[in-house]
Amino acid sequence: MAEVGKDITEYLKEFHTTEGKAIKARELCVLFNVHQKQLRNIVSDLRQNGEAICSSTYGYWYSRDPDDISTTLSRLVGQVDNMQKVIAGLNRILQEVQDGQKES
Repeated sequence: MAEVGKDITEYLKEFHTTEGKAIKARELCVLFNVHQKQLRNIVSDLRQNGEAICSSTYGYWYSRDPDDISTTLSRLVGQVDNMQKVIAGLNRILQEVQDGQKES
């Protein structure tokens, strides 16, 4: 998968360098013959290794523009915040279920 990640990075750097030129995930999947889950994992690995791959509802693009990177960071932080709320809700439900089983 590392080779595919390198290819995706080079492709984005060459053809998709602004949000206005973003490419949808499904199009990248077709181009690089990967499933969407694989693509998300590849993009995650690339970002962790310092590649400035930005994303929005318009798709993915490569950018060294601080505004693009900040916007992507804000969106990701929002997703994390939402996941934390989901986890808290499920933890409450789990506790209720476990407490209910103890009472039975």
